[in-house]
Amino acid sequence: MEEVELTVTRLLAVVWLILWRGIVGATVIGFLFGFVLGIVWFAAMRAALPPALGLGIGAVIGLGWYPFVIRMALKKKYKSFRIALVTPESSASAFG
Repeated sequence: MEEVELTVTRLLAVVWLILWRGIVGATVIGFLFGFVLGIVWFAAMRAALPPALGLGIGAVIGLGWYPFVIRMALKKKYKSFRIALVTPESSASAFG
C-alpha cells in the first residue's frame, strides 16, 4: 500500500466531509427528536418543553451522530486517496 503525502487539499476534503455531514445530520436528527419529544412532553405535561432542556437533549443526540460521520469519512474513497488504518511497521510506539 502506497502512502501519499498529506496535503492541504486532502486535509480539507476530509474536514469538509466531517463538517457538513456532521452539521446536517446532527441538525436533522436533533430537530426530529426534539419535535417528537416536544409533542410527547406537551401531551404529558400540558406545557411547552423548556428550551434549555430541548437544547441540551438535542446537543447530546447530535453528538451521538458524529461517530457515524467519522466512520463515513474513514470508509469514503476520495478522488486521489482513501484513509486506511494500518498496523505500525515496527513494534515501537508511534508516540515515542
